[in-house]
Amino acid sequence: MMRLISDFPTNGRSFYLVRAVLDPPSSLCKMLFPAIDKWHGRPAVKKLSPDNNNPIQPMIPKTFIQDSVLMMELHPSYPIWQHSIFFDPTYLSFKRDLLQIEAQEHDPAITMCASAL
Repeated sequence: MMRLISDFPTNGRSFYLVRAVLDPPSSLCKMLFPAIDKWHGRPAVKKLSPDNNNPIQPMIPKTFIQDSVLMMELHPSYPIWQHSIFFDPTYLSFKRDLLQIEAQEHDPAITMCASAL
């Protein structure tokens, strides 16, 4: 049901988000989340992921930055967007590139086939 509401195909495991094509620079991730690397050594994290192999944690900064570009377009008056990080040249460059990619017409099937070749 959630797949249908979200406009994803109901068969298979195909999830396609155009913004996921472009990864933010690691410098931008570290600028926005400067202490995230320190969390790997904390006891609470080790208890949740004893082998320190948590695939979600590294995705948090990346996904937040990717989503922020579109959220900023939808809700430009939110106070969070006034933070200096969102005026940094690195972020502005990433935002410009991501919006250009989003503006292009994308066919997930073609993108998946191209990436398989």
